[in-house]
Amino acid sequence: TVGIPKEVIPAMRKAFSNLCTSQSGVLFENTLLQVGVKHEYVGAQGRISVFFGNVSEKSAKTPLHHFRVVVDEVEHLRIQTQGTQGLLDDDADGGCTVAVRTQAKLLLLVEVTAPFDDAPAMRVMFETEDGARHEYPLRLPVVATCFMEPVTLEPAAFMQRWKSLEGQERECQEVVKAPANAPPIDEEYMSRIAKIITEGLKFGRCAGCDPTPWTVSGAATFRTGAKDLNGNSINVGCLVRVEANPQAGAFRVTTRTLHPLCSKAVKNVALVSIKLA
Repeated sequence: TVGIPKEVIPAMRKAFSNLCTSQSGVLFENTLLQVGVKHEYVGAQGRISVFFGNVSEKSAKTPLHHFRVVVDEVEHLRIQTQGTQGLLDDDADGGCTVAVRTQAKLLLLVEVTAPFDDAPAMRVMFETEDGARHEYPLRLPVVATCFMEPVTLEPAAFMQRWKSLEGQERECQEVVKAPANAPPIDEEYMSRIAKIITEGLKFGRCAGCDPTPWTVSGAATFRTGAKDLNGNSINVGCLVRVEANPQAGAFRVTTRTLHPLCSKAVKNVALVSIKLA
């Protein structure tokens, strides 16, 4: 079985990270297959379209036979799937054929039911004309920050909540260096960081919390479709602060939420986004 070529992996990781904070893009590409994703979310629900395009016209010029996709079930997401006929077959002899310059399509309707810090796995399997079997383990860019709704807090309210969420389980913190080729950290750079927090992570910017221009603070609510005993939706309040150290060319990311997995998930998405900034 042919897996993912080593030389594709760095670009694939970057593509995944980019897609965690953008609505559409390419998730994976090699000489045979291009996988594109378009995803949108409202509250606890998401709609993810995945396109599998046969791009072998410049290389092998082969149809992709027995083309199948398996999306792993996970505890924290309710997932409904529909796709091109044969795409979701369980049987290795089934599947669909993706001819050169055509595509198969998969639609996922998801509802999040609990905090989580990992992305769902998706395996793509097919055979080329020469009988070679390919299997690519991919991850869908469905991460906790997809289900955030921004909250704008006044400085006093933000600081009060920040202090109330002190404690080991609730806080995650990590320092990340700015990319090697990045410009010096100045106020323009900080406005890019603010944009990552508001547009990428879907947090509300809480202005005025900080005496210096080197810190960005934000708040959001993680929405779930789960209900408590009284029938109310279970939601998790989330806070984030990104503090820059211009001399060291580094950022400290701190997240505080009521749920350890939310704290970890927000920190991880913030870190990879800053690395790509």
